[in-house]
Amino acid sequence: MTHGIRRILCCVGLRGDCDPVLAQAVDLAQATGAELHVLHAVKSLSDDVLNTLKINIQDRQTLETLMTQRLDQAREELERRLAAFWARHPERRAAFGEREVTRSVLEGYPASVISHYATRTGSDMIVMAANKRSFAAAYAGKVTKGVIKRAKVPVVVVPPGT
Repeated sequence: MTHGIRRILCCVGLRGDCDPVLAQAVDLAQATGAELHVLHAVKSLSDDVLNTLKINIQDRQTLETLMTQRLDQAREELERRLAAFWARHPERRAAFGEREVTRSVLEGYPASVISHYATRTGSDMIVMAANKRSFAAAYAGKVTKGVIKRAKVPVVVVPPGT
């Protein structure tokens, strides 16, 4: 059965609970037979912060190591969150089977990174959080609104507490 959805991009933040977004994306991928890609976008450091680091850390190798560590830590946290999600939801893990879940951590302005990644990977749908405590209060956070404006595919916005 074909649904026209071959690739789902699931965008998660690492500050809060990403289980509702992961659950929605996994369930959609399971229902459609789509590939699942999980992405975390690390916000770029501001120019002021970068300039301060460059002034205070003269050794370029040390500075590059620090910048690399930032992304590595995000990758490790994403792996921990995914492992914990599967451990909390063994029924979803069993239903999803041994299908691969692609994981990526990219740096940049999150809404732009997410939209470009969706286009580059040929994603047919984006699943992400509303990023507001009260769904009715503001509908979506700044990143989610930015993705909705830029996306060329449907964006499923998962309300908090789902």
